[in-house]
Amino acid sequence: MPGKSYKVLFLGRMFLGLVFAYSGFSKLMEPVENFQAAMAAYEVIPYAIVPFLAHVIPWIEFFFGAFLILGYLPRVSALVLAAMSLSFVVLILTTRIVTGVLPANCGCFGEGGLIHLKPLQVFIMDICNTFIGIRLAFLKSHPFSLAAFFREKSPSGT
Repeated sequence: MPGKSYKVLFLGRMFLGLVFAYSGFSKLMEPVENFQAAMAAYEVIPYAIVPFLAHVIPWIEFFFGAFLILGYLPRVSALVLAAMSLSFVVLILTTRIVTGVLPANCGCFGEGGLIHLKPLQVFIMDICNTFIGIRLAFLKSHPFSLAAFFREKSPSGT
């Protein structure tokens, strides 16, 4: 039976997966222009790539968040989401340094989302998400996951 640390990491996996799955889903349910406007408000992302990023990021968030919840490719999913969280931290810091301010709406959960966070809250959440994701990426066994289920069912058990 998994120890207490595995239970905490399981909760971390659920938290990180739910944050990203919800974030991606909420953006996918709105016009892509909403997220493009939120990204453009940061003023440090080259506008030429904003439309591409606005189309791709919600799908990455949704799929890898759902994968992490299910425990499908948990190490890869955690690493992808940690990298995304770290990129958001860098984006927030860069915007603050370059422009001196942060947009009022981070664009994290879409305009119509149930969650509305202030820039400092988003920054702290992204730092926490980065560390959770890195820790999960280095965890060899993910209890209560599809990966663990399939490993147990495989003939070799590896």
